[in-house]
Amino acid sequence: MKIKFKKEGIKKISLKILNEILKIKKKKAKVVALSGELGAGKTTLTQELGKILGIKEKIISPTYIIMKFYEINSNSSYFSNFKKLIHIDAYRLDFHEELLKIGWEEISNNKDNLIIIEWPEKVKKCLNNDTCWVKLEHVDDQTRTFEFWYN
Repeated sequence: MKIKFKKEGIKKISLKILNEILKIKKKKAKVVALSGELGAGKTTLTQELGKILGIKEKIISPTYIIMKFYEINSNSSYFSNFKKLIHIDAYRLDFHEELLKIGWEEISNNKDNLIIIEWPEKVKKCLNNDTCWVKLEHVDDQTRTFEFWYN
């Protein structure tokens, strides 16, 4: 089901995603795959997730560095389940093996990590059935649609 929302509704969408991924009962990192065209709001959604988790550092798209680590505030009243937010932008990757070479196995096996991947289609072979997929679509300057499912 697609949900239409305005930019000011991004916190509600972010909370929905966090609540859903906490239902996953596995002893590995929780992975959120953000799919959508350029400008759909993938990084904006990641920034909001970071805010909710108490990250004070400015979250920017790691397009050129591929992966960025953020410490989650241990005093975060909402989600103390995670210690790190790992933001990956797979846009510049040509093959899923490139993600493996930069440490995917290690970070994805750590239950303390929340991993957000932009352009997940490029590394789909690395993602498992517990991956939470989010598709964002641009409607107009202020409106997006949101769709959510598991692999």
